[in-house]
Amino acid sequence: MGFVKKKLDSLEAVCGTLKKVDNAQVEFALFRGCLSYNKINHLLRTCPPDLLQDALVEFDDHFQNMVAAILRVPCLTEDQWDQASLPVKLAGLGVNQTKVTAASAYVGSCTLTKSLVAAILGVDAVKFEPSGVPALLAAHEMVTGKVHIYLYEKSVQQKISTERHTALFDALKARSSARAHNLFLACTMPHASDWLLAPPVPGLGLGMQSDVFRTALKFRLRVPLFDAPFPCPTRSNEGKACNAEMDVFGDHAACCHHGPSLLFRHNNVRDILGHAARGAGLTAVVLEKKNQIAGSRAKPGDITVQQYHRGFASSAFDITVTHPLQKKFLEIATGEAGMVAQDAHDAKLLKSLEVCKKEGIHFVPLAWESTGGATDTVHATIRKWTDLEGARSGYAAHLIRRNLYAQISCCLQRHLAQSVIDRRVELACERAL
Repeated sequence: MGFVKKKLDSLEAVCGTLKKVDNAQVEFALFRGCLSYNKINHLLRTCPPDLLQDALVEFDDHFQNMVAAILRVPCLTEDQWDQASLPVKLAGLGVNQTKVTAASAYVGSCTLTKSLVAAILGVDAVKFEPSGVPALLAAHEMVTGKVHIYLYEKSVQQKISTERHTALFDALKARSSARAHNLFLACTMPHASDWLLAPPVPGLGLGMQSDVFRTALKFRLRVPLFDAPFPCPTRSNEGKACNAEMDVFGDHAACCHHGPSLLFRHNNVRDILGHAARGAGLTAVVLEKKNQIAGSRAKPGDITVQQYHRGFASSAFDITVTHPLQKKFLEIATGEAGMVAQDAHDAKLLKSLEVCKKEGIHFVPLAWESTGGATDTVHATIRKWTDLEGARSGYAAHLIRRNLYAQISCCLQRHLAQSVIDRRVELACERAL
């Protein structure tokens, strides 16, 4: 335990210094990448978990307190901490709980070192089995229902840890509300969590201010953003207040039509995609092109590209962003991720597809959810554009694609958080004039 105490004291000293960075996005990136589970991975891989029970509790308490400190909240509930400890692809923050991953780390290490340890001990490697491993696999089977045969599988550590995390994720969904269930699914969509993995580089469009980043993290972890519901104070262009109920989680902010939040979000995503289209070398890229529909000034899309699709003179890409936690979706738990984005995609097709066909325009709706997920049409379009840019620029297409997804993900999270921040009620105070 002396070693454990020394390690904890060292981690707490470094993490105390981390708070002086005064940038939530940088703090979180450094903590998750350098100062969490990976600092004791060697310990988990070399010691049987039953010898580390007390130490694992202390490490997990430290990691939980650090996440709370980055969020500037007193503490996290057990459900919030369980969610934070999940991988980002399962709606978590990627801050592992050692009590969940200790068994998989030890079994994985035993698998890789089987032959070496057997040779050192002078026993038959085929029959050799470290003590405690069968019990760990039996306990894993009880939790997950998955059976593993020791030393006969590849990547056993990854498989076991993935199954433990999936079981924890399913348990969270089972005991959650319809809102939490829908939020979990929305955050598991491909590339919805890229903002958590993006390097905090403002010059690449990947930076997020501390208040914005913390609000986005709290929204993801279902931390209440307000003490109680209140009327939305945002005003329309005519000066009329919205007055719809702002719930404690801020869901109304992401779909409130009063104020400029939705327009700014839409135009920001449009500009990012317009830049990507030009980078791909597409011809005559025009934003917000009008007068394409006979007898109407309505624009069929936000981005118009000439000679893009066979049989059409031009293609119109229409961008829409919808919120998966609107009231009409909160009453029921959606069956699968992406249903809200697909609903918005279908609505765009119903509105504009036939009109565009009559004018000889290829119509493509690009629908996102405010949490970052998108439809298959979006992914196919981004893949095509980034492949074209990679072919003409010489840069790896997958790196271009990764940066584009990260830019869009950060953009959506910035606007989601900022829409909540903009609706905070200003407290009365005496102002110095």
